Amino acid sequence: MLYLVLFTLILLTTAVFAAWPAFHAATPGGATTSVDGDRSPARATTLEGALTAQLVRGEINREQYQRALERLAARDEAEHPLSVPEKGDSSAGA
Repeated sequence: MLYLVLFTLILLTTAVFAAWPAFHAATPGGATTSVDGDRSPARATTLEGALTAQLVRGEINREQYQRALERLAARDEAEHPLSVPEKGDSSAGA
């Protein structure tokens, strides 16, 4: 019985020490931190991220978000079209 209690205490202590950085790094109000460690919200680094941030903040509505992503996908398709390998081409996937 003593071994079970000791094992449980050791397990709980290990769990607390493992989770401590997550609790310590949590910012008040649920704001995310940037890589630098300051308390300002992390900025979007892609156009998709910026559009998502605008949608979450309510700056654009869902339809505007979808149209912007459609235009972005069309632009990406024009700039970087996908090519389907011809039948029998062994270089596909290489």
